[in-house]
Amino acid sequence: MRIVSGRFKGRVLAPVPRRGLRPTADPVREALFNILGPAVASRPFVDLCAGTGAVGLEALSRGACPVILVEHARAALRVIERNIRLLGIDTSEGELSVYAGPVEQWLARGAPRLVRGVPTTIFLDPPYGERRTGRWVAALAEPGLVGEGSLLVLEHRHREPPELAGVPPIWSRRYGDTVLTAVHLG
Repeated sequence: MRIVSGRFKGRVLAPVPRRGLRPTADPVREALFNILGPAVASRPFVDLCAGTGAVGLEALSRGACPVILVEHARAALRVIERNIRLLGIDTSEGELSVYAGPVEQWLARGAPRLVRGVPTTIFLDPPYGERRTGRWVAALAEPGLVGEGSLLVLEHRHREPPELAGVPPIWSRRYGDTVLTAVHLG
């Protein structure tokens, strides 16, 4: 895995442990940011179920600020820490923060402080088969949580369409068995 573009372009990220993590492939990550374009720069970016942190770190490389990585699995958090060190990012500067806990906890505690009312890009790549995705989407779609013009992009398997909690998709793109589906929030 590597950072595709921006200030960390070409930098190689820590290897993924053999089991337990399914990082977003470089071509899918590149396609995601090509679709999002310059709208990523200078606005908050949240990577829910961050895994290795590669998507959020790509957003940071492309100018998103602040970037918030939300992850609760210890193995994944260790990989995120290694990637932050590899890229030489100082988390005390406020451009990147890591929330070590479940998505529900971040939604209840961390989300309001950092993104309440602010146009935000949120990427959600839950473990395949995750049953709470619909609840997370519903919580993110609550009025006032994020600002008008916010965007949620979900990564999912082609054969497992995400639960969108009644929020209509605005676009969907397929890359092999992987699909990115976006909805407006706020």
